[in-house]
Amino acid sequence: MFAFTNAVYKQVGMFLLSQRTSSKSTVQMKKSSKVITQERWSGNKYGKSISGSRKQRLTMLVLFSYLLLHLSGMFSMTCLAESDGPNLYVFGDSIFDSGRKSAHASGLKAGYMPYGIECIWNGQFRFTNGKTIPELIASELNSTKPVSIDEANMVPETGVIYASASAGILPETGKTFGENYDMEKQVGLFKDTIENSLRPKLQYAHRVTKYLSDSIFLINIGSSDYIYNCLQPNKCNRSRQHNGEDFAALLTTKLGNQLEDLYKLGAKKKVVFQLGPLGCWPYVLNMVKPASNCAEDVNKLVSTFNDKLGAKVKELSEKLEGSSFVTARIFDLIKSMIQNPKDYGFQEIRWPCCATKENGTGLCIQPNKFKGEVSPEVVKAMMPPGLNVDQRVAQIQFQCLDLPPLNITLPRMKDGKALAAFCPERKLYLFFDELHLTQSSYKVIANQCLNSTTSGGIGSPYGISDLVEVK
Repeated sequence: MFAFTNAVYKQVGMFLLSQRTSSKSTVQMKKSSKVITQERWSGNKYGKSISGSRKQRLTMLVLFSYLLLHLSGMFSMTCLAESDGPNLYVFGDSIFDSGRKSAHASGLKAGYMPYGIECIWNGQFRFTNGKTIPELIASELNSTKPVSIDEANMVPETGVIYASASAGILPETGKTFGENYDMEKQVGLFKDTIENSLRPKLQYAHRVTKYLSDSIFLINIGSSDYIYNCLQPNKCNRSRQHNGEDFAALLTTKLGNQLEDLYKLGAKKKVVFQLGPLGCWPYVLNMVKPASNCAEDVNKLVSTFNDKLGAKVKELSEKLEGSSFVTARIFDLIKSMIQNPKDYGFQEIRWPCCATKENGTGLCIQPNKFKGEVSPEVVKAMMPPGLNVDQRVAQIQFQCLDLPPLNITLPRMKDGKALAAFCPERKLYLFFDELHLTQSSYKVIANQCLNSTTSGGIGSPYGISDLVEVK
């Protein structure tokens, strides 16, 4: 049996409502054909009538029992289905964070629209509009989608998302927004998973070792150390104590130790992501206000980190026997997406899709708290000939229609920020909010991670598809 989420209860309600409607229709049909067996409810074999409240309870019990069978079957077929691909264990920050965390809440939260607007069930607990990079990679590898920490004990032999929004390599990073799980804590949570879930389930040490050796470990960490630490000298002491070179060395040394700890716990196959060109992020551009499209001095700091990260990964791959590393070289790829957006299908690469908060988080504003929500007048201004305005409004608000994409002519504020809480044509945007990319952007990254740099991808020395085959 599995724990019910609010979404499941919502589905229960929808199901019962549909059954109630269906029952009314059935009764009407049976009345017309005189087939209805009313005596089943008006009296039993002893001639006693059943009260209305008891009648209702019996109906609800039957329907709910049926629904439990339906949902448990659906759950076993979809969430627990056997997959050919390896399980994925995910470490990092909000770029990889996509799961609800009740007892493991981060101070920096999504969990509201428009986050996860392309998804169903608990899709809002992510920092983009759709799937994250780990979820997209899982799909390509035919792997089971990794679950949140809350769900880890329910499905022991499934990958887990330990990534925590605002978390960094350094323990103090992102703590101005509240508690998070830095990389060291995430490694500790992985150790807990082994001891509390995997060992009891697999029982024998050699089976645990084999299982972990076949799994893939995705690590994307360090962006928050720059965004919320190095670039915030008025808030963080570390950035005042180190220059760019020393700060990068501090981060990569500490991350190297954490990767080594993962290895000691059984993680043999690891994919370590570079940092993207943070100097091109809307959050940084709004803060630094450079003359060009990107703050290149910030990108130089990030490039220093990426260079040292590459050297550290190479050192570990030679040092740790039986280990295999892939470096996902995303810096140049995202820079190319910014410089040549049309090659990747993008039209807007400077401003995020959603209107964002002014509280320093760079996150989307909740639609019901934004006065400039999409109106029919705004929609009409961006309508191409031949499409119904009411249909376009429906698509914007509910994403229920599959209409062709529009050119971006959505009215914006004088400084260029979104006039609507979120954009209707999200496939055309590189950024969803000021710090996170759209699902369309993540698809490009995930697909190119699968192949090596020598085969048109960004994996080095080989792609994730090759890593799966390593024994």
